Amino acid sequence: MIDRNEVAIKRVEFDATHSWNGYCYQGKIALIVVIDYIINCIKGTEDISQYKIEFEYLEDFSIIKDTNYLQIHQVKSYGPESLSSYKDAVWLLLGKSVYEDYETVEKSYLHTADIISSASGIIDNPESLKTVLTSYSKPSSSKSTTQKSPLELFEYIEERDLLDKAFKKFSLYRYADGNVFCSLLEVENKVKEKIVEYYKFIDKEQDLRERGILTKYVECAFVNLLGTIDKHVNERHYNRQNDVEYFNKEINFSEIVKVLNEEYEKLPVEYYVFYLKDKVMGNFNRYYSQQKQFIQETYEIQADDQESIIECRRLESGLNKVLDLIKYTYTEFKDDEFLLFCHKINPHVRVDFTGDFISISELVNSNFLHYPWFQSLVDFHENIKSEDFLININNHHFLPSTIVHPFPDLTSLPSTFYKQQMNARIEATISDIAVNILENKEIYKELYKIDNIITGNINKPLKDYVHKTTSFKEYKNEDAHHHIMDIKNINLIDINECRIRGEKNHGKC
Repeated sequence: MIDRNEVAIKRVEFDATHSWNGYCYQGKIALIVVIDYIINCIKGTEDISQYKIEFEYLEDFSIIKDTNYLQIHQVKSYGPESLSSYKDAVWLLLGKSVYEDYETVEKSYLHTADIISSASGIIDNPESLKTVLTSYSKPSSSKSTTQKSPLELFEYIEERDLLDKAFKKFSLYRYADGNVFCSLLEVENKVKEKIVEYYKFIDKEQDLRERGILTKYVECAFVNLLGTIDKHVNERHYNRQNDVEYFNKEINFSEIVKVLNEEYEKLPVEYYVFYLKDKVMGNFNRYYSQQKQFIQETYEIQADDQESIIECRRLESGLNKVLDLIKYTYTEFKDDEFLLFCHKINPHVRVDFTGDFISISELVNSNFLHYPWFQSLVDFHENIKSEDFLININNHHFLPSTIVHPFPDLTSLPSTFYKQQMNARIEATISDIAVNILENKEIYKELYKIDNIITGNINKPLKDYVHKTTSFKEYKNEDAHHHIMDIKNINLIDINECRIRGEKNHGKC
């Protein structure tokens, strides 16, 4: 039995800020819940400033009024799973909702990314979940001295006969489409739909639609809301690391409303940073998941193939190394550092941050992030020089990039004429890429630090194209001298060529 006095030492809260990704699934789920809650509060003419959302303390996130917990939310992003996979999470929710220190909790919610199954069928309501859950064995124990385990809270409920009371508070969260789950692919759209619903409620949606800027406003509000969460969580993480006695655990609803009510005619640089972070992280999450699925399938199908198992382990190591590096960029990089990082991996893309939203999106092209950039980092992760994303091999510095031309392999074309035609198009594209790199003022200094740029399918020295640059013409006319003329000979090298060199150099490119 748990002694009341233990609460001072052993609590039911937890603080896992270090593991929170402000752009991940649970952050977006929290936005759906909070915006919906805000709309209902305004309908009831309640003072929004009384309400706050708390992340990663009592639960994944919680709704608080003044100092009282009203709702607690547990978020799981599993694929299709049986209820047994959620058993511990449900008992934690149930126990916390009736725990003596949190009797103000009115509702506890479980959010899932897919359907919950059981031997008795699909579970889509609290009643069926209760029936199956109570037929299982007891939940897990824990050796933690600071957090109550599922088993401890199970016993707390059992000893006090609180099961029915706990289940009266419990629900599977039901979304606007009627489902009790929200997939990872759908969650972003559901947040944006909720933002549109808010604009309709405050009579702003029709005006924005007629002016043709509704989509822009929704996108901007979405990204800024994610940025608000990210900033909050990173500040908490910093304060915890530096032993700050008090660190803010909540975001007031008025801050969320301020972001929703913002005018987005002209966007601040901070917006673009949030936008780019969201896209980089979102794309890597998808790439990571796809590769993990491939690894799992390979383990199952080729369990006896030692060579495949070794390659899978190396791939896993690379994925985890790159994940850590990308996490570092959004938690540690200042805005100007993150923008430079985006310019570096896209040296051929020149962007105007004064409002050219379309060109900015080119810095996070999903196809080119996945290949060749993510692929290069994973393939050569053992040689990555941490934080600057350069690959250091035999004292030569390789910059992994998103550069790739979109044309097919010439050997697949049916005739000599088509091959010549396609070769001319490829050469023209490579020329444009090279000139854009050489004239990209954002990365002049960075070009001095590298010897090669890894691409998807291009093998050319940049010096072959210097004569086509504006800087070269100015240099020749002696009207201006530009330091680009002094940059060392940088080669564009495709990832496959890099792999071949690696094989010749015992695994090193």
